[in-house]
Amino acid sequence: MTEIITKKSPYIMGIDLGTSNSAIAVFVKGQAEIIPIEGAKTFPSAFSIRNGEILVGRQARNRLMVDPENTVVSIKREMGSQWQKEFKDFPSKIYTPTDISAEILSQLVAGAAQAGTIDLRGIPAYAVICIPANFNDAQKTATKEAGKLANLEVLYLLEEPVAAAIAYGVEKERDQTILIYDLGGGTFDVSILQVNSTQEKSTQLKILAKQGVSQLGGDDFDARIMAIASEKFKDQSQIDLFDLHKDQGINQKSLRQAQQKLKDAAEKTKWELSEAQTALLTIPNLIKDESGNVHNLDMEISCTEFNDAIRDLIEQTRSAVESALTDAKLTIEDIDRLILVGGSTRVPLVKTMLVEMFGKEPYSDADPDTIVARGAAIFAATLNVPDPNVEPRTDVDEYEKEIQIANIVTHFLGIETVGSKFNCLLEKGLDIPADSPLTVTKEYVTPRERDNVTELVIRVYQSTQMADFVRQEEGVECIGEFFLTGIPAKPGGEEHINVTFAIDQQNLLKVTATSSSSVGELEIQRT
Repeated sequence: MTEIITKKSPYIMGIDLGTSNSAIAVFVKGQAEIIPIEGAKTFPSAFSIRNGEILVGRQARNRLMVDPENTVVSIKREMGSQWQKEFKDFPSKIYTPTDISAEILSQLVAGAAQAGTIDLRGIPAYAVICIPANFNDAQKTATKEAGKLANLEVLYLLEEPVAAAIAYGVEKERDQTILIYDLGGGTFDVSILQVNSTQEKSTQLKILAKQGVSQLGGDDFDARIMAIASEKFKDQSQIDLFDLHKDQGINQKSLRQAQQKLKDAAEKTKWELSEAQTALLTIPNLIKDESGNVHNLDMEISCTEFNDAIRDLIEQTRSAVESALTDAKLTIEDIDRLILVGGSTRVPLVKTMLVEMFGKEPYSDADPDTIVARGAAIFAATLNVPDPNVEPRTDVDEYEKEIQIANIVTHFLGIETVGSKFNCLLEKGLDIPADSPLTVTKEYVTPRERDNVTELVIRVYQSTQMADFVRQEEGVECIGEFFLTGIPAKPGGEEHINVTFAIDQQNLLKVTATSSSSVGELEIQRT
């Protein structure tokens, strides 16, 4: 049997794996270029299974209305969680967020290879994938694993605001303190950076502070419109579209299909209200009741009504901005430029809030939906392909400057101690050295009352806020259990184990351990 040898592309892809939409870019001929997938700059982050066939992207999104039970969107919100789903049309596999993200990445890369707009000189095999600044280690690890399942070697996980800052800094070539306000479909991030892009040989980005809300974005704006519309519909028809358990004489499948119709209409209404004072939300044949009567939805929503519905969400972003300024020890006057990133920044109330807060207009890229992918592609062009057998890029396909990123610790990192207390080992906001990880070592001693202890389990937690206990309601998330094996068998209390926790520039955690009477590192397995 003849072995088919696949030629790897020398280009490193820049990928924005978004909640609602994704994008892929590459740096060629001196600039970052978005690769259109199926003729569009962005690709829906949607997944569906139909009769055992996997559908991704537009085909999947189009099935939301007809088969919501077998269709998944906004999976990015579940990365690193215990979420899983078994599809009735594909019962042989239980899907995790990592699995679904891998399918989206696979289709995105395949689409880029087939687009024909840029000669990639092989199959894309390497990528820089962008992630929210507030992703914890478990979410980052899941994203990296998704890349691996998609046959991509993820060379770097780049924070989305940093990617946007790179794209902005390269284009403007200025030395500024900038604030990136990144509001996408499912997450919100704010980052404050010092950007120095005027030096001849390097572009330097120093992250001063970052804050965010992991479950806040355009999906939540849609949900507020849906709530307004469903209440009015309930008053008109006596049908509660969101009560799946009440006996309304309507099956759950019909209710879920109606919910999805409403979600689709709400999203369109949101965009209409970004440009007009009123919008019509019209859904013919929304649902049929038990008597066979077909109910339509036809209503008007004003911009004022929409703003009132989402004002508390926008205020959450304001609070995050204020916290970031406090963390950076800066005032509003210290910010040279506000930069809007993400499609949800098109909502007028966002700009209104920022103008009120800062007293000046924010800067919006000509294409805020793709600025993150473009920044990732620029950064990717500074990296080396790790395989020496891959055909090299030309000079014009490499970014002429080195991009230096000085990052800070994103979360409080700690372990669980007696009484479920949170013992913080590394504080949020600490500077991470450019050339080595930030480390801390914790000493453990085997219990005096037990002889021959050869294993140790350490639960590691992260939190965006300092906490006293490892409780989820306090925002403390377990990012993994680390099983140490191979500890030399000794009488109780005699063996000392030094466990080192290291955070690198990507805010990825690595745990290593040594014991007092063994040579080399102990074996560690993470679950």
